[in-house]
Amino acid sequence: MTTRIRKAEKKDAKKLSELLVTIAQLHHEGRPDIYGAGGAKYDITDVEKKIENTDELILVAVNDDDVVMGYTMSKIIDVEENGILLGYRKMYIDDVCVDSSARKLGIGRKLMEATKKEAENSGCHIVELNVWAFNESAVEFYKSCGMTVQRMYMEYVLD
Repeated sequence: MTTRIRKAEKKDAKKLSELLVTIAQLHHEGRPDIYGAGGAKYDITDVEKKIENTDELILVAVNDDDVVMGYTMSKIIDVEENGILLGYRKMYIDDVCVDSSARKLGIGRKLMEATKKEAENSGCHIVELNVWAFNESAVEFYKSCGMTVQRMYMEYVLD
């Protein structure tokens, strides 16, 4: 089986929506105090709009039959200079998922590399994403792709 990375097309929206439900369930299990059960961050209509939106980038990994096995959703953000903060361009990865049946095949790494390449081609200074501490396997995966901790959010849970 070969894996090819390409930009998402409208025909991919259904599978992307299914994978988003998987991610939502993972978040619910990891932080049920914050994430409800069922649903997803984006529904199929949202995904179709994102695919059409030229300000966003959805890359998909497909097999020989052009079936989606994973994706990255990202967008370029121009950070404006503000006080001591210098202006720069970044690629923000909003979401990453590989179908459970296709994990450990290098698909996530190929998606991350392709996203990084798109960022380089777009003049970005950094690629960043947000990952929850409970998702230890994702944290380790991102580190194995060469990402480093940029900052940490800390919390008090009060109830």
